[in-house]
Amino acid sequence: MADTQPAFAALPYYEGDEVYPVTRITAGAVGAPGRRTFVLQAFFGIEPFSWIIEKDQAMALSKAIPELLDDVREEFPELGDPLVAAAPNLNLAEPLQPLFRVGSIGVEYDRLHDLVIFTLVDADTMNGGEEEAAALDEMMGDEESDPPEHQIYVTRGQAKLLGEQAARAVVAGRLLCPRCNAPMDDFGHFCPPANARNRRGGEIMH
Repeated sequence: MADTQPAFAALPYYEGDEVYPVTRITAGAVGAPGRRTFVLQAFFGIEPFSWIIEKDQAMALSKAIPELLDDVREEFPELGDPLVAAAPNLNLAEPLQPLFRVGSIGVEYDRLHDLVIFTLVDADTMNGGEEEAAALDEMMGDEESDPPEHQIYVTRGQAKLLGEQAARAVVAGRLLCPRCNAPMDDFGHFCPPANARNRRGGEIMH
């Protein structure tokens, strides 16, 4: 992540380990419904860095993050619950100039620093650029190398908020059912009978 080192250099945390936690991280979507572009955005100090992600990747984050946090809490009960800001700012900020389109997102936990790590891999190097990169490596006599990746370090509280925000971003583009007012999925919608819904909250009564 050499192109973002100047922003990292301003942060004192874990400098000896080259681990620079973000100031904040969020996800969102821009554009008209049905043609939205999903964005993952992290701040290092006051400087924003953005990546384009797919809707499916945003949905996967909304599921993978709480699962990871549950696993961490179970394995390390001494850590307690994630610390979450009382009034977090989860809005995207300008300029929205993505570094690249993300091909894959890895999610893991670093116990040493008590941080969640997101590993973003450039989609171009995973797909169309693989043959060119391999040919260049062969010409230069280099061994096969992995695609370039960016690692983002966040607190467990920031990760929790990101997972919730990613879920909201996915749902925000869906049409609402005129009967139950719930978001309708792309593949269809199950609308429960009116007598099965809680009139105050729209929740299903069990």
